[in-house]
Amino acid sequence: MKKLVVIMLGLIPFISQAQKIEEIKVKLSGFVSAEAIFDSRKTVNAREGDVILYPAPKTYDANGSDFNDRSELFMTSIHSRLSFGLSGFEAFGAKGTAVIQGDFVGTNNERAGQFRLRHAFVKLNWEKDELLVGKYWHPMFVTSCYPDVLHWGGGLPFNVLGRAPQFRYTRKLGTKGYAFISALSEMDFKSTGPDGANVKYVQQAGIPEFSGQVKYDLAKGFSLGATAGYKFLKPMVVNSVGLKTDELLSSYQMNAWMTLKTSKLVWNLQTIYGQNMYNFVMLGGYGVKNVKANGDYEYTNIKTSSIWSDLRTTTGSVHYGFFAGYTKNLGADDDLATNTDGFVGLYSRGSNIDYAYQFGPRVEVYSGKLMIGTQALYTAAAYGTTQVNGKVSNAEEVGSVRVSIHFKYKF
Repeated sequence: MKKLVVIMLGLIPFISQAQKIEEIKVKLSGFVSAEAIFDSRKTVNAREGDVILYPAPKTYDANGSDFNDRSELFMTSIHSRLSFGLSGFEAFGAKGTAVIQGDFVGTNNERAGQFRLRHAFVKLNWEKDELLVGKYWHPMFVTSCYPDVLHWGGGLPFNVLGRAPQFRYTRKLGTKGYAFISALSEMDFKSTGPDGANVKYVQQAGIPEFSGQVKYDLAKGFSLGATAGYKFLKPMVVNSVGLKTDELLSSYQMNAWMTLKTSKLVWNLQTIYGQNMYNFVMLGGYGVKNVKANGDYEYTNIKTSSIWSDLRTTTGSVHYGFFAGYTKNLGADDDLATNTDGFVGLYSRGSNIDYAYQFGPRVEVYSGKLMIGTQALYTAAAYGTTQVNGKVSNAEEVGSVRVSIHFKYKF
């Protein structure tokens, strides 16, 4: 009997540990997707044509025919997704969750179809506070207010898209909202520069990006929010004459949004304004404004603004939606430096586009966990000549129609 008691006492720590392990919940989820996409005109796109930005410009051959005046067809399943979630553990007095998520989009066009890390984070929740560490949505992408369009890319280039490694601290504002601050870097959504898109410009700066956000529910189903951030780049560590350089570029970005929910509808509305928005897959970037006597480059930001609206129904087996967006190139803060070859350095997406817009309806039909949807979009971009102030003159619109069919099975 005495031996039995000793054995039982010795097993208590292991029994306790086993109970704790049993409380941890593991969940595997995701979806399988398949799409067919038809464009009436060649577009500037990514990932097997799946992510559309805007129509390609007019480019003529010797006979005056436009190379880009041709249709294209894409079929892909690269957005199929896997997510591994862990919950039920505790640390430092907080309830913890962890997520690893990936898809087959790849980190660039050449790697489309390869598995990529989409999210990877640990979250600790106290009663009023939350800490998130890892790769997650950039604060400028608002998870409660984004275009719920069928085409992948979340409404680019009218809404931002980006995920980033970060440390994020959130404070709950009672039951009405929250406020958070975060320090970030870059990973697969990169800024650009003299050597193309690369994370090294942020890394060389040695200063994290800082961002903050606040959201508040003014009434049932009605929310307002705003985000503001500031980032730093060091585009070069060796200047134009081979000497060490420490020239930095700093830029800011911000948004404001509104969400209205009823028993049958959701309406999201957002406006965005910022400098050097390249890493958000929007129009804009930066350029060289001056070459110093010692060979150092001084930089100037190119500003971008946008506004978009997305309205959708939420009841029944058939859902309807309509998206519309507009973005504008607002030019540079200072005149761009030029030489006999043109601009000394211009690192910008759509630098010859004055504005772009997009609109179109969608229909989704649900049967259990399977969704079949179709969407039609008209996208236009106004191409012209880039001026020294970064703005575009003599712009001419080019338009394209995209029709797509989407299948998605969630598990």
